[in-house]
Amino acid sequence: MGSIQEPVALADRPRVYGWETTNEAGYTINEVPSGTKRHLKVIVAGAGASGINFAKFQQDDLDNVETVIYEKNAEVSGTWIENQYPGCACDIPSVIYQYTWEPKIWSKYYSDAPEILEYFKSVVDKYNLRKYIKLRHRIDRAEWDEKRAKWIVSVSNLEDGTTFDDECDVFLNCGGIFNYWQWPDIKGLKDYQGVLAHSAAYPVGLDLKGKRVAVIGTGASGIQLTAHIQKVASHLYTWIRTPTWITPGYASKYAGPNGGNFEYTEEQKKRFAEDPEYYRKYRKAIERELTDWNAIHKNTPSSNLAREYAIKTMTEKLKGRPDLLDALTPRNFPVGCKRPTPGNGYLEALVADNVTAFCNESLSELTEQGFIDPDGKEVEVDVIVLATGFNTSWISRFPIIANGVNLQDVYRERPISYLGVAAPHMPNYFTMYGPYGPLGQSSLLPTMEFLSRYIIHVLKKMQIEDIKTITPKLHVIEAMGEHADLTIKRLVWDAPCRSWMKGGKLDGKPMTFAGSRTQYFELVETPRYEDYDITYRSRNMWAWLGNGFSLRDLDGRDPTWFWGLSDGIDEDRDFEKELLDSKGVRDL
Repeated sequence: MGSIQEPVALADRPRVYGWETTNEAGYTINEVPSGTKRHLKVIVAGAGASGINFAKFQQDDLDNVETVIYEKNAEVSGTWIENQYPGCACDIPSVIYQYTWEPKIWSKYYSDAPEILEYFKSVVDKYNLRKYIKLRHRIDRAEWDEKRAKWIVSVSNLEDGTTFDDECDVFLNCGGIFNYWQWPDIKGLKDYQGVLAHSAAYPVGLDLKGKRVAVIGTGASGIQLTAHIQKVASHLYTWIRTPTWITPGYASKYAGPNGGNFEYTEEQKKRFAEDPEYYRKYRKAIERELTDWNAIHKNTPSSNLAREYAIKTMTEKLKGRPDLLDALTPRNFPVGCKRPTPGNGYLEALVADNVTAFCNESLSELTEQGFIDPDGKEVEVDVIVLATGFNTSWISRFPIIANGVNLQDVYRERPISYLGVAAPHMPNYFTMYGPYGPLGQSSLLPTMEFLSRYIIHVLKKMQIEDIKTITPKLHVIEAMGEHADLTIKRLVWDAPCRSWMKGGKLDGKPMTFAGSRTQYFELVETPRYEDYDITYRSRNMWAWLGNGFSLRDLDGRDPTWFWGLSDGIDEDRDFEKELLDSKGVRDL
């Protein structure tokens, strides 16, 4: 019978039976069945939320893949281990700032950084992901070896000071853009003798009670710091250099009074835990409010309503301080041009008796004892906290070099990428999100899940089809950029504001996907391989078909699966035997 396998190893069959294996042009059949997954090694930069998600998904879905994640910090979670300043918290509802596959019952609507850090640590430990992660290891350089089709990755062990090179078939950059903080260029910065701290490197345990404190920056970190420090400092100084919309918070419909934060009651948490379907619907309701694509468009009713609501809220909370209202209210850009800033407690802090806010001014000079105010007088302070953000130019903190091109140089001139998941000129290189990726809409964690699945699709194809390199086509990237640049002109992101989506430039070009979150997720659900240049390890692109067998023919899976799957081959063969023994339907 044809179903009986002859006891001859696949690799030996040509020799045993005298079959021809190589043609006159030198092409040789690879004596393996199609579907065989060759070994791949993946190196990942960063064990933040995206690196953790990839680790989980590759553990579940990939075979014969070695994954190594290098993380420069002493613990996982990326931004949540780096940002531990007072008041640091999630700026979107925590119930949607979590993995869809690992829901947690949170203590607050907007959870504090320590609780978020513990969530990511618990995920890593629950799913045994630490085996992939090397902490206190910093990637310093990645360079593509064209002859060997390998990435050579230079790594520093920050524990013992040693350096070494590792290599991989695929390099995945999960570094993100909110981890490259820098000291600002302020005159006298090195002269100041008091405590100087950056929000992204905040000294744990620093006591501000009764201290004179200056906070520089009105981004999300500066706003959270100001609201928190005002309650404990003897006096707080801050600067409002440029206007910014202060909103009640994301998904304010479901938040506390006036969009404020609140703690979930024990009854609420109990219901979330005991009724997963209710908790799922609750998360979906909040997600829907955050993904109103109409509100991202200029001059729509949703956009105009958001502006009216923000003005009303700011006017009420800054009553009696027209100077602050005037300094904070944007005149030439709508809500959403910058990532909306939930201002829980910030406006209230600005009008407090122990706060001095310098309107339409920026800090220009520090002294040994403090700073020079706008009138030219020295003001002494005990602590200066710099909430001046991150380098959001998309330029990597380490060189990434392939085909004679350094991606740092490409991005200095113009940050472009393929859907935020791959980069020009870079073979076998992927990112969780890069320029023209899905930024500015709701939580990034579901995005990381879609991109992890996308990359895993590609890795499986590389394994099975014996692909050597896969590189996005430059003309495809340029065409998407042209489409995005035109479409973005109708969106609030294109208005004249200084935004991290524009690399921190007032007149910068928004570098984000110009479609709804829904559209992006549908777009990356299945890779468009026609958008890539693909090369194969064999000169014949069909060599992966091997010796004519499919792996399904040999590994015990059902070869007649197209009729519907049964419980197994053994059951099928028992049935075949029964048919033969009884003559089966032949007697009918």
